[in-house]
Amino acid sequence: KKPPRWVMAAELVETSRLWGRVAGRVEPEWVEPLAQHLVKRSYSEPHWEKKQAAVMAYEKVTLYGVPLVTSRKVNFGRIDPALSRELFIRHALVEGDWQTHHPFWRDNEKLRTEIEELENRARRRDILVDDESIFAFYDQRIPADVVSGRHFDAWWKKARHEQPDLLTLTREVLVNAGRGGVDEADFPDEWQADGVTLPLTYTFDPTAATDGVTVDIPLPLLNQVPAESFDWQVPGLREELVIALIRSLPKPIRRNFVPVPDHARAALAAITPGAEPLLDALSRQLRRMTGVTVPREAWEPAKLPPHLRVTFRVIGDADKPVAEGKDLPALQRQL
Repeated sequence: KKPPRWVMAAELVETSRLWGRVAGRVEPEWVEPLAQHLVKRSYSEPHWEKKQAAVMAYEKVTLYGVPLVTSRKVNFGRIDPALSRELFIRHALVEGDWQTHHPFWRDNEKLRTEIEELENRARRRDILVDDESIFAFYDQRIPADVVSGRHFDAWWKKARHEQPDLLTLTREVLVNAGRGGVDEADFPDEWQADGVTLPLTYTFDPTAATDGVTVDIPLPLLNQVPAESFDWQVPGLREELVIALIRSLPKPIRRNFVPVPDHARAALAAITPGAEPLLDALSRQLRRMTGVTVPREAWEPAKLPPHLRVTFRVIGDADKPVAEGKDLPALQRQL
């Protein structure tokens, strides 16, 4: 908002009212350059702007308490270099809110996305280090005078020839110590079913209908896919699946398999995944281990947590989904 215009008078005369003589209008913008030694400046709302690739703030200029400028956007880098540098690193390099052509930045974002995808597959949020760790990585390597994208480009143009890998993140840096023991083969990208290869995707969101593993099935192949082949789940979720199945048994039967996790692991170690329906193999192995027979009707797969039940997404023309759900036979009948 523009400040009100001022009027300067050469003489003031007070009668019944106050009058000014020899008056002339003064624009506030005339005053600022002439009163640099008298004005006071204050700044508010420092923030990162992606388009400018810089930290901006709003400047207020006053003269004896009278506002000359109320809200002028200025580059904050020259005003508070330390804070501007911190905001640049956090927003541009850590959060990725930056448009840049530097190869190291694209490689870092790609590696970070891969680790985040591994977290989705393993249903964990402790593999990727937190933002503070990534900030510390850049903070130790970037000079104090780099406060914006322009400053960074000028510095990196020279630095990259001397230390090309200085800012390249590695898996060792991005993975929490002791938390990266996840075999990517346990969470495959594809599913093989009777000679048909189907793509898999993973979602880690308990509020989503597709939480867990989703398999895409082209509509022409829908009736060629046997539902029982998906009972085994992907290897990375198989142990959790078997534990949940045993815990779903009625209590008189379930108490024969305590502790449940130990029985689940022992049973899985003795059976061949995919050779036969999961419940048949599991019932037989539990009987061998304990002598207890589990009637087929005692198993209740419908009570499994949603993320342990595969979501089937049927893909039609133009690769658009036409239906999805966790009951493959129902989808086959429907379509």
